[in-house]
Amino acid sequence: MRAAALASLALIAAVAGSGATAWAQLPSGRGVLLPLQDRVGEAKLAALTETLLRQELEARADLVESVNVRAVLRSMRVRDASYESLDRLAVLAERLEVEWFFLATLHEARAGRKPQRQDGGSTDSQRIEDSGDTPQVVLSARVLRSDSPELWWSGFDGASGRDRERVFGLGDVETLGELMQDTVKGLVARAAEPREARKRTRLRPREGGYLRSGFGPSPPERVAVIPLDSVASRDPSASAEVATAALLTTLGDFGFNVLLPGLVQSIRQESGQIQYGGASRAEWEALAREGGARWIATGTVETYGRGQGRTPDPRVAFSLRFLDTSDGRIDWSNGLARTGKDTASVFGRGRIYSTGALTYAMMQSLIGELRVESRLAKTPRGN
Repeated sequence: MRAAALASLALIAAVAGSGATAWAQLPSGRGVLLPLQDRVGEAKLAALTETLLRQELEARADLVESVNVRAVLRSMRVRDASYESLDRLAVLAERLEVEWFFLATLHEARAGRKPQRQDGGSTDSQRIEDSGDTPQVVLSARVLRSDSPELWWSGFDGASGRDRERVFGLGDVETLGELMQDTVKGLVARAAEPREARKRTRLRPREGGYLRSGFGPSPPERVAVIPLDSVASRDPSASAEVATAALLTTLGDFGFNVLLPGLVQSIRQESGQIQYGGASRAEWEALAREGGARWIATGTVETYGRGQGRTPDPRVAFSLRFLDTSDGRIDWSNGLARTGKDTASVFGRGRIYSTGALTYAMMQSLIGELRVESRLAKTPRGN
């Protein structure tokens, strides 16, 4: 059934090198913080987020001044550098005199229950959606190099003020500004600080079983991520973007080499066929030939939102698929449907209150299933 490709896919999910090596996440040389991709539409919050990002990055890296960045982007008609081709990234790097780019996307921001003034007015902007509970943020980030076809780093954080609470509910983050500061600090720290590489599980192939035999340990191969599609009833394009960002980060967490989204998009455009949630023969053949992709990862968001009530529970459902670019087959697929309550343990500890955090946790769980399936290769059935 699912073959050597699945066995090798499971191997990669178990990743990273047989020794305990460490590396610094941010590249060497000069970098630039590109303008925030703001999906919320709140100018003050976007400005605050950019300021916080710059403060955290300047403490860890050599950043160029951003005075002329917007002018260069306008002259080149660049909206989101994540989706620019390698040639365009090289020109942008030369114009800005940098070696790498840091860019972030603010997907969601909810102020939560707004405190009321004595005159009955609200102290927060009405343009930020009221979650009916504590504040929520969904923020993703990427580090790109103009000379590499692969993502250097990808990060994702979805959080509610209640996700940060301590024992017995003490220590909730009560304001959106505080939650944003906490989120940005953690995201940049993960981008900049060294981390331990995961140990690779060396599998023993099984003859004629679930995993096809005939493969040996190999370095991680490239994965092209095609943006997920969405059939969610509310804001399908937004939910698809959040899930895609969470998938990019999760693949990096598990040691996959992920192709630049811009390279994937340019190759797909040249093939003449663009679709979400899947790939035509022309697309997967082009991604294998021109991008060196071994697999295509994509999927479908089915549910993304929050329930009703005083503390609305996040509800998320999606499926993932890995296509083998050698023949277009689906080598692995799985899906999950969860609510925030499903994550709670004894006394409700560990419960997730944010749709973004729930999406990321589910992505980690699904890709982690590849490890579980990889263990099947060690012992034949019936033993």
